[in-house]
Amino acid sequence: MQAVAHPQVRRIFGVPVVIAVFLVAMMLPTAVSVNLGGLRLSAYRVVLIVLFLPMLVQLFSGRKGRVHLFDVLVFAHCAWAVLALIKWGGFARGIESGGIYVVEFAGAYLLARLYIRSFHDFAAMARAYVGLVLATLVFTIPEALTGIHFLHDGISGALGGPMAPYIDPRMGLERTFGPFDHPILYGVFSAAAFSLAYFVVAERRLLNFKGMAKVTGVGLATFMSASGGPYVVLMMQGFVAAWQRVLGEVQGRWAALFTMFAMMYIAIDLFSAKTPFHVFVNNFTFSRQSAYNRILIFEFGSAEVARHPFFGIGLGDWERPSWMSDSMDNFWLVTAVRYGLPALFLLMALLLGLVWAVGQRKDLPPEWRRARHAWAFTLFGITVAAATVHLWNALFVLFLFLIGSGAWLLDARPTLARPTPSALASQRRAVQPDRLF
Repeated sequence: MQAVAHPQVRRIFGVPVVIAVFLVAMMLPTAVSVNLGGLRLSAYRVVLIVLFLPMLVQLFSGRKGRVHLFDVLVFAHCAWAVLALIKWGGFARGIESGGIYVVEFAGAYLLARLYIRSFHDFAAMARAYVGLVLATLVFTIPEALTGIHFLHDGISGALGGPMAPYIDPRMGLERTFGPFDHPILYGVFSAAAFSLAYFVVAERRLLNFKGMAKVTGVGLATFMSASGGPYVVLMMQGFVAAWQRVLGEVQGRWAALFTMFAMMYIAIDLFSAKTPFHVFVNNFTFSRQSAYNRILIFEFGSAEVARHPFFGIGLGDWERPSWMSDSMDNFWLVTAVRYGLPALFLLMALLLGLVWAVGQRKDLPPEWRRARHAWAFTLFGITVAAATVHLWNALFVLFLFLIGSGAWLLDARPTLARPTPSALASQRRAVQPDRLF
């Protein structure tokens, strides 16, 4: 059994052209943008704006699969966010700010949802994504050693944009920006490719030396960022990948893992003088100052949510001590503060519900199961790390794109084909999947 690519979609090296263009546009520095009436149109925003209406037509025409609950959740979240922004800034201002939010949130999701419709599409995207991460090493290894931000400053400087700000080195290395606005963004971008490299590119085979070299390259790119958040993304993916490799034939292994996490949370809450969040932040940040700042962000941010639980505060300023920065390093908290708890719950329902629904499918070919692991583990790593990192600009749309990239597993059906010897061997080694993964 194998997936068949849609021949009518134009491709570059197997990747749908629109996705290839989006991935490249996402990696261009913010300086590669134009200002239109006070609205900054970065390269990836232009791509999503151009494609947005055609994608809506494709979605509601049913040509790329039926509209399902998770599509509805995307638009419900966007509608609530727009209402929150209108409440904050009035109709005209709210529509302007909300419009670009809808394009980024729904547009990035729909791009993956509509153009990744088979295992072939997903695997091609994974190879392209991993390839882009590895390509940045040509610039970021010298960047880490010299402190010269070749990609960011080279492109931004040529266009008259801002240079990368100075950030203190860590572990004897300069923190690398790559083409992004901050080392954290470059690190999360790189770390998100780990599961794709391991399960799809290397096909989970340790003796696939070329594939495992690419997995190692992804880890090296993440290391160059010298940022705690990306390291958490990498570690979480590595942990669940190891769990799957060791316990792959054990029924109920994922239920056991979630139960273990729940018991650890309860034990920390009962027997530690600190909350589980405090323990997590203290152990997954580089410095006490950074950990303390994130704890303060959570305390003052959650107080803001308590004061404005339904529609948040929009893009307004949040209450905090005068000496605290306005930066809020917690993606989930930012969502609740800006748009209210309903927007946060709708986003979590989209993420967790889609992963759960895809995990219920049985009797999938081995390569499809590897793709499912790669997709779910990538989202797991980013979800955990997002409690200490804010996903903004390119990384925000990347997150929504990655969520949508697994939607094909809801309704795609393998086609019968004459199996190759390697496919037969994989099928003989395969075991019946659990209810989840």
